[in-house]
Amino acid sequence: MEESFAGTSWILGAKYNTETKQMQVYIGMKGEVYEFEGVDHETWSEFKNAESKGKYFNLYIRGNFQSPSI
Repeated sequence: MEESFAGTSWILGAKYNTETKQMQVYIGMKGEVYEFEGVDHETWSEFKNAESKGKYFNLYIRGNFQSPSI
């Protein structure tokens, strides 16, 4: 099952696959795609519901999950 949200500011949106635990985050004016592996559903839920998605991304996702694109 796949979940997604539309974002604001520099995080344009994200998708999460609950079966594979892979997350895609669309960043910047061009919507560059960054993929992350091994993201648990709790982290996805917190990110999706965070008041500041950019702050949550920088604190809890970037550097904490394997990503071939960052």
